[in-house]
Amino acid sequence: MSAILILLPLIFLFLIFRQSGQGWRSGILSTGLAWGTLVVLITELLSMFGWLKFMPLFMVWIIVNIILGLTVGKILRTSQIKLVNWQFDNISVFLKLAIASVAVIILIIGLTAAIAPPNNWDSMTYHMSRVVHWMQNGSVNHYPTSITRQISLGLWSGFAVTNLQILSGGDRLANFVQWVSMVGSIIGISLIAKQLGGGLRSQVFAAVFCATIPMGILQASSTQTDYVGAFWMVAFVYYTLISIQDKKRVSYPLAIGASLGLAVLTKGTAYFYLFPFGLWFGLVSLQQCGWKVWQPFMVIGAIALAINFGHFQRNYEVFGSILGTSGDYKLEVFSIPILISNTIRNIALHLSTSSRDINLLLINGIAAVHQLIGVDINDQRTTFPPGQNFDIHTLINHEDLAGNPIHIILFMGLSILFVIKLPKFPQPQRYYLAIYMLSIIVGFLLFCTLIAWSPWRSRLHLPLFVLSSAFIGVIMDKLLKPKIANSVAIIMIIASLLWLIFNESRPLVFNSKILSENQVNNLWTLSRNDQYFINIPKLQAPYSESVDFILTENCKDVGLILGGDTWEYPFWVLFKQKSDRPITLRHIMINNESAIKAKISPHQDFSPCAIIASGVAEINNPEIIIDQQVYQPQWSKEVVTVFIKHN
Repeated sequence: MSAILILLPLIFLFLIFRQSGQGWRSGILSTGLAWGTLVVLITELLSMFGWLKFMPLFMVWIIVNIILGLTVGKILRTSQIKLVNWQFDNISVFLKLAIASVAVIILIIGLTAAIAPPNNWDSMTYHMSRVVHWMQNGSVNHYPTSITRQISLGLWSGFAVTNLQILSGGDRLANFVQWVSMVGSIIGISLIAKQLGGGLRSQVFAAVFCATIPMGILQASSTQTDYVGAFWMVAFVYYTLISIQDKKRVSYPLAIGASLGLAVLTKGTAYFYLFPFGLWFGLVSLQQCGWKVWQPFMVIGAIALAINFGHFQRNYEVFGSILGTSGDYKLEVFSIPILISNTIRNIALHLSTSSRDINLLLINGIAAVHQLIGVDINDQRTTFPPGQNFDIHTLINHEDLAGNPIHIILFMGLSILFVIKLPKFPQPQRYYLAIYMLSIIVGFLLFCTLIAWSPWRSRLHLPLFVLSSAFIGVIMDKLLKPKIANSVAIIMIIASLLWLIFNESRPLVFNSKILSENQVNNLWTLSRNDQYFINIPKLQAPYSESVDFILTENCKDVGLILGGDTWEYPFWVLFKQKSDRPITLRHIMINNESAIKAKISPHQDFSPCAIIASGVAEINNPEIIIDQQVYQPQWSKEVVTVFIKHN
């Protein structure tokens, strides 16, 4: 399979970094950063010429493998590389079992990622949809679309999936981008715990905490992007922490710049979550290095900017801002009571239970707090979407809504315990742990200050929970009695089974349908097509039948008139399955900033013979007129209407 060409460099790069003297864990982080930067370089370079197609991509990755392979061959001829330096002889039975449990969790999630297709909401609307648009266009340049998130929001995960999808011929490897990021994050977190003064026991606890985060378990088998962003953030924090602890110089400026650039290119939350760590790093570096700090900082800034330059330029061209469009996510008002409101509501998302009665008690308690501080709990200026009421959902095993109850209680409780027991920690460990903890809290408060609350925000908090794992691992080891700490780890591991096995979107056994409809849905009983629609089964029939109808009309150019949150990707999947020739799909009748791209080839010459309308008022129109060409409705079912060109 051609996709092996993308994966082989991971092995080659790891061997190169191991030979350079890095430990196996830091070597994995460095490998990820180098490979991630390489993906950006190749994708952007080919896009410049419209060559993001199979053969050019195949040839470029062949060249990369030859260069890296020859480099590794030269190394192997002159020296011996030790891949890992694991030593299990002096490890307690409990720690061995804990490490084995983490490995089992990773493997189960990997199995889920291998079997299930991409099927979460954001993937259906924009994560996977933009991948197929880029493949069709041969470029990651912005294109006209009714779903502006496809082009304006962080792209790196899409770059990686696009490379895999072009060379593999399908989306069966798409989920592994998140899964690999989870594995890398767990490894990186154990390293950060070590830098915070934690021994082996602390590092294992950190890995257990990270591997059992419910939202992380659910997302790691999907094509969401929060875990990918978390991995780059872990790498950034690890390398900046090394520099902070280095009294003479800024260490690893290349790695810091790459991790910062990749984090920003992947997820906008990186701006909030990395700011306090970056500020800490900057102040300490200035104190340690004086005016000479500008040299490594220039390298860091140049690398981060270079990685994002293409995306920034495209966003500025279309939206007038390098950040693109943030939609209605921003808070419209700020005050201390508003910050308290947003903080409490965001924390509450992680305290959800499967019991509606318990959730209602929590909702009523939070409403009482809001009355006390004089803030409307449903204030439209701080809530998204408009008209959304504050609520805590019972669907705790869904990747869009799940909370992390055990983990947030542990973080809050152990943070308080750490402050109380602060004098017990020697310097400089006390200092590093305190600032690290504060950086996580400040990152969360920045999020609550700038981003409107919604019921789906818990998934955006994932990087903070991942980063907090290192702190928790050390505190569990240092402040809890061994039996208590072991019991907490065991509880987290056992509790993780709920999210591992009963993932609502990708269930290995069953999901909530067994209670609501007495129906067993899982990855073994549902066809791959059924799994695409598992979150909204009612869409499957109209989507599939509309594609069948268009193909009977012998039409190969299809226009899309879609709402801003409409599922698009399943149309591409179905056309590919059902047609023996390529079908071109493009958005038309655009009324947002991306409309300027409709005037540029190949979009300007596009004349569809059929139009699919969904999620818009046009589905009820008696006709649609485009460039004096009339399209009339010829087929309709529920949320989909097909218009055919009237000759």
